[in-house]
Amino acid sequence: MSTWKQLKDNPYLKELYSKRIDILRLIREFFWNEGFLETDTPIAVCPPSQEPYLNPMPIVFHNPDGVGYKFHLRTSPEFALKKILATGFEKVFEIAKVFRDCEEFGKTHNPEFTMIEWYRAPGTLENIMDDTENLFKFIGQRLDKKSVQWKNADILINEAWDRKSMRQIWQEFLNVNLDEYLTVETMRELCKKLGYDLDGAYEDLFYKVFLNKIEPFLGMKKPIFIYDYPATMCSLSRPAADSRYALRFELYIGGLELANAFGELTDAEKQKENLEADSKKRQELGKEVFPVDTEFIAALQSGIPQAGGIALGVDRLVMLFTGAKDINEVIFQSAADMVEEK
Repeated sequence: MSTWKQLKDNPYLKELYSKRIDILRLIREFFWNEGFLETDTPIAVCPPSQEPYLNPMPIVFHNPDGVGYKFHLRTSPEFALKKILATGFEKVFEIAKVFRDCEEFGKTHNPEFTMIEWYRAPGTLENIMDDTENLFKFIGQRLDKKSVQWKNADILINEAWDRKSMRQIWQEFLNVNLDEYLTVETMRELCKKLGYDLDGAYEDLFYKVFLNKIEPFLGMKKPIFIYDYPATMCSLSRPAADSRYALRFELYIGGLELANAFGELTDAEKQKENLEADSKKRQELGKEVFPVDTEFIAALQSGIPQAGGIALGVDRLVMLFTGAKDINEVIFQSAADMVEEK
């Protein structure tokens, strides 16, 4: 862990922190070299994301008369960055502090963490894959590292990375044709066969299988992009060529999920419909429900070129390049540190 006292007295933690700062500098250098604009968007937002499985943290601002206005700390800068795309900028990024309630205080999670998001408009999901692979290779080259370490695995990053569809992965690991398991009813049958409980919506059932049978084994020799997710799980993505799937990928290194990317949905009416469906799902899950961000919908209506975008966890990236075993080692004054100090 990294309190100021530990950082002062522990050479190992001090070295990790120095490497973290070096990596942040290299991330910026990579995107500046690629012609991206670094942005600066609000941390406190109103309304927050509708994502059904995230928990935004509320905060109240008061004016001089004591009138309170409810905001939430952002779970992602996504909507703000897409609004910037709508102004005509084509390549943007932000290294952002983001906040998610009900997260673990350690291992690979912290309620406050650092994320980098970048977007290309025009851009494709393949462009974002290339950016991601090139970013890691750039950092590796500057740090003189051809591989990264996670859970006793030495994962090569300086060779061509794997790219496989979600269908390929389910066939490879489970001998299952995912095309046959794209409804709640059929996925529930598979969960029953594998011995998992049958509660939840499609996404819950999907991840009961994926997180146990597939994810821990992904990217053990070299990083892998898994693309084309079932469309019902992708409210912010465009449809793939097969409309049962959506243009989305996740990056896995040593069984650790590092990034989530979309071929961005820029159809304003379809996006509004999807966000309203997410709001309904939040209600069904017993979570706080928020209004749809009308400014975001208006930005899409104004016209955004076909875009690709991604959110990548910086703290996890730092863990891989430094060999840290717990996210608390690479975050100065993490939630766990401050709770212990108190």
